[in-house]
Amino acid sequence: MTHHWHAYEPWIGPHQFFGREHDPERRPGPTPGDLGTAAFIRASTPPLENGHYLLRRETTRERTWTDVQGALDWLTSTYAQQPPDATLSYVDPAARLEHSRTGLEGGSDAIWHYTVSLSANRVVVYAVICCPHRHHTRTPCPLPPN
Repeated sequence: MTHHWHAYEPWIGPHQFFGREHDPERRPGPTPGDLGTAAFIRASTPPLENGHYLLRRETTRERTWTDVQGALDWLTSTYAQQPPDATLSYVDPAARLEHSRTGLEGGSDAIWHYTVSLSANRVVVYAVICCPHRHHTRTPCPLPPN
């Protein structure tokens, strides 16, 4: 099966957003046409399940690749624009990138989630999602590559 990848823009918000009380905002409703699903599709918040990113309308041609290197370049560029808080210790960016390469080539997703400001309580989350998705096999591709 041939894979391609879609990237989803950074979301920046408070650590508390990842508490259980926000779970309903982070998943689609029970049916494709209900209000919960419509709200989820319009949202920019990180979903609970990676494959649900593919339901989002923010998929663009500029962030859809048939070559994993394009996705890795985007991750690197986004990381440079949204670096982690300098007071915290994180995995070396080169190691993170290599781990993402291995995962993406194997049909997994790359989700980068880290603190950008400890003092301001801000985290960033951005994603490259493999398509077709191995766990959301009924979710259609939002934007087939050229």
